[in-house]
Amino acid sequence: MSTSESPDRDHPLAPFYRAFGHNVWSRHGVIWTDAGRFSLITVPCNQKLTLTKKEIQDLLRVSGRMIAVFPTTENTGVTVTNFWVRDKGYSLSFLQRQFRQHVIKNEKTCDVRLISWEELSQIGLNINRNTMERRGLKMHKCIQPENWKHICSVADTIKELEVFGCFYNGELTSYLVSWCFNNICQGIMLHRDSKYNYLGVGNSLVYGFTSQMIHRPEINSISMGRGWFPKFESLNRFKRHAGYVDETLRLAVVLHPRWETILGSNLTHNVMEQITAWTRGRLNLKDDLELLQAAAMTQL
Repeated sequence: MSTSESPDRDHPLAPFYRAFGHNVWSRHGVIWTDAGRFSLITVPCNQKLTLTKKEIQDLLRVSGRMIAVFPTTENTGVTVTNFWVRDKGYSLSFLQRQFRQHVIKNEKTCDVRLISWEELSQIGLNINRNTMERRGLKMHKCIQPENWKHICSVADTIKELEVFGCFYNGELTSYLVSWCFNNICQGIMLHRDSKYNYLGVGNSLVYGFTSQMIHRPEINSISMGRGWFPKFESLNRFKRHAGYVDETLRLAVVLHPRWETILGSNLTHNVMEQITAWTRGRLNLKDDLELLQAAAMTQL
C-alpha cells in the first residue's frame, strides 16, 4: 500500500479544519485540505515536501480532487513568494509609510490582544458572517451559532492554536488565528468585518499580532503564508507593507491521473484561452488555466 493511501497520525490541526467543514487528509506531516472547486492544498501552506508524482496522484485518487498544489523541495513547478518576519527587532519602522500611519492613528482606539476561544465564541459570529458573505460562502459552518461554538471548543483543545483580536472602542473588528510549532509561528486565518475598513484595523491587527509574537523568547520567525497561486497581488502587497519579507518558494501542481491527459494537453489550454477571450473572462477560467499550465511545468 502506498504511503498516500495509508494515513499518517492525525495532524494536530486536522480537527480544527474538520470543524470548519473541510475534508482533511493527514499525509507526509501536513494537512491536505479541499480548496476551491477542484484543488487540494497543504497546511502549513509553506512547508516544503519531497514527494513523488505517484504519491501525490495516490492521494488525489483517495480524495477525489483533481489538482494538488504544494511546496516542493525540487527545482520544478512555479515560483511564488513566501512571507516571513525573522528579525527580533521588528517595530513600527519596518512598516510601509501609509501602513504605519494607520497603525499610529489607531493606537488610542484599537487594542490588539490575545483572546480566549471561549470569548471568541461569544463575539466572533458577526465577523464570520461578514467575511463569508464577502467571499461568497454563505452556507459556511462558522456562521451558525451552534457550529461556531463547536469550532471554538475544538480549537480550545489544540494547545498551539491561538487567536488575536483587534478591538475598536471595545468592539471586536477582526481576528487572526495562529499556530506555533518548532519555534515558528504561522498565521493561518484572518477574518474581519468590512465595515471597519476605513479605519485600517487590519493593519493594526497584523502589526499588533506580529510585534507581540516575534518578541516571545521561544519564537524565532513568523510566517504570514505563501503568496496565492494564481497570484493575488493586493494581498501580497499588504503583507509586504506589514513588514514581512519576500522569500521564494517552489510550488508543484499535480493533476489526478484520470484527468492528466485531457487537462494537461496544449489543445485544452488553447481552447480555455479562446473561451476566456470570447467571454471576456466572465466564465472565470483564467485561474484554472494558470493551474493547468503550472502542472505542465511540474516534473516530479
